Amino acid sequence: MISKDQFEQVVARANLAPSIHNAQPARWRLRGKVIEIAADTRVALPAADPDGRSVGLSCGAAVEATVLALSAMGLMAEVENLWDQADLHWWRGHRMVARVAMGESGVADGLAVRFDERFTWRGAFLDGSPKLFGWSRDDTALVLDVATRRWLAELNDNASLGILRNKAFRRELLSWMRLEGDHPRYDVDGLSREALRLPQQVVRKVRLGFGPMWPVLEMFGRTKALTAEADVTMSAPVLACFHRDAEESDVDAGRAYLRMLLEASGMGLMAWPMAALTDDAQAAAQIVSKLAIGPERRLVQVLRFGEPSGDRTPRARRPISELIG
Repeated sequence: MISKDQFEQVVARANLAPSIHNAQPARWRLRGKVIEIAADTRVALPAADPDGRSVGLSCGAAVEATVLALSAMGLMAEVENLWDQADLHWWRGHRMVARVAMGESGVADGLAVRFDERFTWRGAFLDGSPKLFGWSRDDTALVLDVATRRWLAELNDNASLGILRNKAFRRELLSWMRLEGDHPRYDVDGLSREALRLPQQVVRKVRLGFGPMWPVLEMFGRTKALTAEADVTMSAPVLACFHRDAEESDVDAGRAYLRMLLEASGMGLMAWPMAALTDDAQAAAQIVSKLAIGPERRLVQVLRFGEPSGDRTPRARRPISELIG
């Protein structure tokens, strides 16, 4: 059994895992030699994630991060995946994700040291050929040629615009944006202005454009200019299409997703997810077909990969008091 201090250290490390809108839905509690992990049902994203798959992926990444944090302490971990049981009763106000049973004499996983290196880069990437020596994952199709990257960039812009035409989605996205430094959750969760790489002078335009001015911009055909990202997408030398078995649990896919990101971090590559390409079913189907990924596979995420062109921004993370049940 680990001590309270050790448990808090594990949780703090595990919560460095990525999550949708940086919402950090995973919660932890210690029961003897078992760590229970659940999704806080109050962290709801009904517009962006109506079926809860992204929360499952986010919590899966948190499960794998917990396993890695324990391995760094020399502890083994055996995971029982509970996500597909959709249990909302064992832990009131939460959906059970997994139980992690701890054991002695574990071997430290080499990826555990990559936590501090991994971060989401939402700006342009440096020019240059990607350093992919040693990349061996068979669940990630890497797109390097200019023509296919441009096709994906344009597909992403079209899919993003279609999704943003949903007023509920825009309202929800704005609720997770921390556009001013005095926002009470600026350093805690959500998408800060710094993380989004938004200059202060465009903050008002974003707030108005995604808010009350959207119908006017739409009327005059200006919304595409407001949302387009093709130029910054093309700055990434690699676009990565991460896919898993179609029958695999969201939690298991999330565990593999974190490991993929940490492996990329070891090569100096940072990622920026293009979630619209998987949120839009038609766009995802086009990608699977064009890249011959196979009908038995599910496209989980498409990401820009490259070396960041600037300094990383501070991570916004919930305090331990919000993470432990």
